[in-house]
Amino acid sequence: MSSPATRLRWSARLALAAATLLVAGCQNYAARRDTIAFHAGEAVAHNKAVHVIDTWPAAAARTDIAFDGPRAVRAIERYESESGAALIDAAAAAAPAATR
Repeated sequence: MSSPATRLRWSARLALAAATLLVAGCQNYAARRDTIAFHAGEAVAHNKAVHVIDTWPAAAARTDIAFDGPRAVRAIERYESESGAALIDAAAAAAPAATR
């Protein structure tokens, strides 16, 4: 009968052999890649992105957005004080007025 230490050594050897086989399978795939490096292949897309001057429209740089401060404060207070159902009812009531 084998001792627990012997069984442990054999299971460690078996685990090492299994890990070696798994790594060898991945290595075979990596060896057959048709690129110079693993991160290669995106050079064209990178160069296109580098040469784009500005992807945002000119209006996106405008920071002087007109808004009504007291109206925004009332909206925030109404949102914080009312339940979600009341807000949905208020939005539904205001929808026909917005389409006129």
